[in-house]
Amino acid sequence: MLSAIWVGYACGDFLQNGAVLNFAISVFPFLILNSFETILIKSLGRRFLVIAAETVIFLLFFYRDPQIYLFAAGGAFLAFSLWGEIMSRSLVSTSLEVNFLKFTAPFFKKTITGLILFTIIIFVPNWNKNNVFISPAAFGGVFVWSSGIAQNFYPELNFNSTVNDLARNITSYQLSSSAYYKTLPGAVQKSVFDQTLPQISDRLKQVLGGNLSGDEKISDVLYKIILNSLNSWRADYGAWFIFAWIAVVFLASRTIGAFVWWLSALISWLIYQFLVALNFVAIRGETVTKEALAFP
Repeated sequence: MLSAIWVGYACGDFLQNGAVLNFAISVFPFLILNSFETILIKSLGRRFLVIAAETVIFLLFFYRDPQIYLFAAGGAFLAFSLWGEIMSRSLVSTSLEVNFLKFTAPFFKKTITGLILFTIIIFVPNWNKNNVFISPAAFGGVFVWSSGIAQNFYPELNFNSTVNDLARNITSYQLSSSAYYKTLPGAVQKSVFDQTLPQISDRLKQVLGGNLSGDEKISDVLYKIILNSLNSWRADYGAWFIFAWIAVVFLASRTIGAFVWWLSALISWLIYQFLVALNFVAIRGETVTKEALAFP
């Protein structure tokens, strides 16, 4: 229950302030603790009550949202969590050997899917013209990471800068690649640079949408471009755009969710091995009577 409170709070903080890291971290203890309950607690009724209680806890952090979205988000999480629970229990009951990773895989997959759908559905009524699923600060963090990768291929260009600084980088990069420019005296090179810079700066501003002073950060400009484009598409296509947007965000989140699933499963497996080594969890053989078909 405590891990569910953390996830619910972190989800709300993520949607309001873009706190991606806190939301991502909160998911791990929630998944790990529930994975052990899935294979160790034999009563499905008890697990159903726990999952239902976790769903209610999530919804309490969004009680002001329209009820239709609360029912849809809660129902999606509850349905997928129970689906994963039943699949994992089916593997436990039909397998001859204990395989922790195999048993918990359906639970991890379905629960992560439920969390993704819950977050997306809850976000829809909170969508406004200044918010596109992640905050500008969160988008800036992602941009810094991606610009660092891009800079490995283009070390001359600093994408994590202002528009004017990037224009200077581009101008210097283009001129330095010219053999003729390199043969010019220093004073002439400076003159050519000063003449070329305004042209490239104006072209860059046009590409980025125009009406820019040049002091804006590239990440902020790109965020506004994405924001304006999404709001324009939403106004033009209405519900169809919402469905398409949900599909795109869901697929992107599932890609990240796959990493979360594997890391959670690995941590859970290590904890499981530690508990077995301490004999806190023991593996016992059972004699099972089963029915079989035969000719009388």
